[in-house]
Amino acid sequence: MTPVADSLRPRLRSHRLRAGLRSAWIALDPLRLFGVVLFVGVWQLCTLMLPPIILPTPWGVVSRLSADFWSAPALSYYGVSEANLYGNLLYTAENVVIAVAIGAAIGILSGLLSARFALFRAVVDPVMMTAGTVPILIAAPFLLIWFGVGRASAVCLVIFYVAVILYVFAGRAARNLDPIYEQSARTLGATSRRMVRDILIPATVPEILGGLRIALAGAWGLEAISELLGAQSGMGKVLEVLAGATDPQGIMATLLVLGLTAIVADGLMALAVARIAQWSAPGR
Repeated sequence: MTPVADSLRPRLRSHRLRAGLRSAWIALDPLRLFGVVLFVGVWQLCTLMLPPIILPTPWGVVSRLSADFWSAPALSYYGVSEANLYGNLLYTAENVVIAVAIGAAIGILSGLLSARFALFRAVVDPVMMTAGTVPILIAAPFLLIWFGVGRASAVCLVIFYVAVILYVFAGRAARNLDPIYEQSARTLGATSRRMVRDILIPATVPEILGGLRIALAGAWGLEAISELLGAQSGMGKVLEVLAGATDPQGIMATLLVLGLTAIVADGLMALAVARIAQWSAPGR
C-alpha cells in the first residue's frame, strides 16, 4: 500500500493546490474589485466639486493614514494616550477580541441550554428577547455608571451585544436539529455525552459560526461608538477628537483603518468557518 500511497500524494497536493486557487479566485471576485474602483472614482470626482474641508481626496486620506499610523503627535494634545493610529487600533482590537470571546461563550452556552431545558428557556428567553429589541446604546449610560469611563464599560457593551446574537443563533440551531438523529442515537445506546459530542455540536456549529461572524462584524463599530463615551484610547476616541478639531481628512483616515481591519477580520473568520465546518459545505 505504501507505493500506491506515495504515487497518490503528488496528485492530492495538485488537487489541493487547484482547489485553493479556485477558492482564492472566487474570493477575489472581479465585480467586487470593480465596485471598489468605481467607489474610489466617484469619490475622486466628488472632490472636484467640494472643498477639502468637506471631502478630502482619496490620495490625501491614504497619505494621512500612512503618516499617522505609527506617529501622530497632534493626538497627544487632545488627551489621547496613544499618539498614533496603531496603538489605538490595537486597543480597540483587544477590546473586541475579549468582548467577542466572553459574549460568545455566554450566548452559545445559554442558547444551547435554552433549547434543551424548558425551565431555563422560560426564565432566560424573555430577558434575551427583550434585550434584543432594545437599542444597544441605551444600556451605555448604565454601564458608565456601573463601571466608569474606561475599558470595562466598552467591553461590557460589546459583550451584551454579542451574547444576545449568539443566544439567538445557538438556540435556533439546536431547535432546528431533527429529533430523529437523537432518537436513533438513543436506540443504538448512545449516552448523553456521546450525543452532545457526535450530534449536537456538529449539527449546530455551522450556524453558530455564522452568527459569530455577524457578531464580530458589528462588534467593531459598536466598540468604536462605545469609546466615544469617554475612553482615553481607541479608534472611537481618535474619531471624537478629530471631529472636535474639524479634521475630515483625519476622520476618514481613521475610518479607513478601522474598516480595513474589520474586513480582514471578517475574511479570516470566513476562512475559519469554512475550514471548521467543511462537512456542511454544499456538494459535500
